[in-house]
Amino acid sequence: MNHLQQSLTLTEITNNLLNKSDLPASLTIEHCASLLSMSMTSFRRKLAQEEASYKLIQSKFLNELCVHALLTKFVKIDELAFKLGYSERATFERAFKQKFGITPSQFRELSMIGNKKDNQQTIIKIAQNMPPMPESCQQLLREKDQNSLDISRVVLIIEKDPIFVGRIMGLASRAIYGKTPLNVQEAISRNLGMNTVVNLAVMYAVSDALQEQVNQVIIDQYTQTFLIAPKLFKLVRKSLNGAVKFDISLTEQLLIFSLLGIFLLNHKKAHQHQLILHSMQGIDNLNLLNKHINDIMQISIFSASALMLSLWHIDATVIKQLTHLDKFSQKKAKGTSQDEVVLFMLSCLYSSARKNSDYNELEEAAALLNINDFADIQALLF
Repeated sequence: MNHLQQSLTLTEITNNLLNKSDLPASLTIEHCASLLSMSMTSFRRKLAQEEASYKLIQSKFLNELCVHALLTKFVKIDELAFKLGYSERATFERAFKQKFGITPSQFRELSMIGNKKDNQQTIIKIAQNMPPMPESCQQLLREKDQNSLDISRVVLIIEKDPIFVGRIMGLASRAIYGKTPLNVQEAISRNLGMNTVVNLAVMYAVSDALQEQVNQVIIDQYTQTFLIAPKLFKLVRKSLNGAVKFDISLTEQLLIFSLLGIFLLNHKKAHQHQLILHSMQGIDNLNLLNKHINDIMQISIFSASALMLSLWHIDATVIKQLTHLDKFSQKKAKGTSQDEVVLFMLSCLYSSARKNSDYNELEEAAALLNINDFADIQALLF
């Protein structure tokens, strides 16, 4: 490798090779290793050291190529189909429509609606006009910030909201949270935990506030997925066996709050909400979806979540960490092993909400992060 290559990671070098190829879908791992004058064993090992694999890199590259090319008018669809490994345009169009629900041409047309600045300003305006947080939720957050919450106080506060009480009892009664509780206090103290209940209060407040303006399927699918985030976190911590240190309270908030921006981005008054809906249907990878949304709206899922939460005066530490995750996911900031695992868990939650049947990439990513027992994660999410 030359001096320039030595300054890049092997993942970046591999992406460059794919980018230079006329037919990246057919570029094999053997050919890549040969171009870099490396043995197959060494190539695989060094990619693994970067928590990557050739299969994951190539798959992500092709998916990104497909979406990015359709955001512009510079790449013809026939040419794109060839680069993606399809023998003819019609085959590509059928596969794309099956996945995204619309044709590549329709996807491109939707992407041209509005402009980045207008799209971003519309989202900000929608967030600013959201109704205030319910008083019970505000009180939970105030007393949590003052370190004055205990189980009896949480029970006293939420009992004023019978709908939320019903939700808590229903959730706590599910098998994944243990035995059926006899009352609200038992549901919180034995099944869910006080912090989780506070986090769920925020999550339900957001989904309820946007209920009439967001596709009901999106509300239902993602709300149900956020509910199992604490259980997923427990499984991952158990698998890692202390190898990665977490701020448990903060990480639970991130897992429940980070994808709330999906509701805002799907708001019916957002210029691009139809494109976002089709993108979420067709894009398997959360990082790619975030990049795609940022490209067309200058705001990502994470930053949309941070926007809503900041307007509702959620703990600034959560907002700061969401902003960091956003930059890290876009490779604009360095991250830690904890950041990698958090993004992996968010990818799992996103995949679960989409009801993916193919979770091979997540399984491979788990192995690279030394997260064992993926079968348990699979059973919980899929």
